[in-house]
Amino acid sequence: MNKNRIPYLVIGGIAVNLHGLIRLTRDLDLMIDLTKKHLEKFINVMGSLDYSTSVPKYKWPKLTAIAFEHKGDPTKRVDIFLKNPMDFKRAHKRRKVFTVEGIRISCISLNDLIRLKSKVDRVRDWIDVGSLKRMKDLRKQ
Repeated sequence: MNKNRIPYLVIGGIAVNLHGLIRLTRDLDLMIDLTKKHLEKFINVMGSLDYSTSVPKYKWPKLTAIAFEHKGDPTKRVDIFLKNPMDFKRAHKRRKVFTVEGIRISCISLNDLIRLKSKVDRVRDWIDVGSLKRMKDLRKQ
């Protein structure tokens, strides 16, 4: 993503981990700049890494998100939004960049992560929201 200059944000469980709350997650969730140019670049990058989606392109306009699975290992999965739940450009400006093993990772800000997870009606996300808010309050103290 960085090498191909595709604006992205890590969201979901890995973002929770990057912000300091360690928990298990099974996939990488991304929000990307959904302009035609960047979406095409993203699809090409995923293909070069042996990831593909089983969802035909003609169905994409009706979907909120899709998954790309690794051809050799279906447990390796990358999910992206096809309709971003918040303004990407604004969220990207507020991002937090983490460096892990020399790799710069563009991650959703803590406040945006809390907002994003508050919109989802899943127990896991509500647990994350409560824990992230407590962690944020502790950091203020």
